[in-house]
Amino acid sequence: MSASRQSRTIGGWLMIPDPLVVEVAGRAGFDWVGLDMQHGAWDLEKAFRAVQLLDALGTPAIVRVSQEDLPLLPRVLDHGAAGVIVAMVESAEVATAAVSASRYAPQGQRSWVSQRYGLASTPQAADVSEVRPDIYAMIEDRRGLEVVEEIARVPGLAGLHIGPVDLGLGLGLGMDRSGETYATALGRILEAGHAASVPVTLHAVRPEEALARFEEGFDEVVLTADVFLLREAMAEQLAQARSTR
Repeated sequence: MSASRQSRTIGGWLMIPDPLVVEVAGRAGFDWVGLDMQHGAWDLEKAFRAVQLLDALGTPAIVRVSQEDLPLLPRVLDHGAAGVIVAMVESAEVATAAVSASRYAPQGQRSWVSQRYGLASTPQAADVSEVRPDIYAMIEDRRGLEVVEEIARVPGLAGLHIGPVDLGLGLGLGMDRSGETYATALGRILEAGHAASVPVTLHAVRPEEALARFEEGFDEVVLTADVFLLREAMAEQLAQARSTR
């Protein structure tokens, strides 16, 4: 999930902290899998185990934390996460602090621990000062949108990540994201990211939306989360079964 990876990547998204669900997602073929510690049911221990399982399956794990939980950022990286998404970033200062927390000296303030260093399935830099995990800033309210160009230019930031529902709510649009105001906001974020040479990611609900977003120029998409897929599939199966009675 970085500018160095292939374009048009598709990520999975997990809110359910169960090893079987993690394995299913890890074997599904996603380019990376997100673990949602902001809204999901994950605690640190379960997230650590999920990162290890995904790593063993060869799928990069990206962990989302809230802005208030920045101290967790180096801990999930210590356990092998490929990167971290920081939610509700509203200033370049927050993005800068997140990048600094992910880098060892002299580039940052991350404290060294051997932990899982050298155990990951993907190659790691021989010099720890060259370790640069992917740090993404989520733009999902009016304040973040107003300074998105500054956020995108933060040195070391891997990219911008859009939370579409919260962005719509933050712009006062409610759940209706069909108008020009929302489209203009997406365009501004996309332009800011590409002007700073960093990819822009968007959560998509359906495959057709993912394809449309790629056509609009987005670099990466996240397909709808496990819990929503499960809920929708169960309701659909039940409706079909009842219609045959």
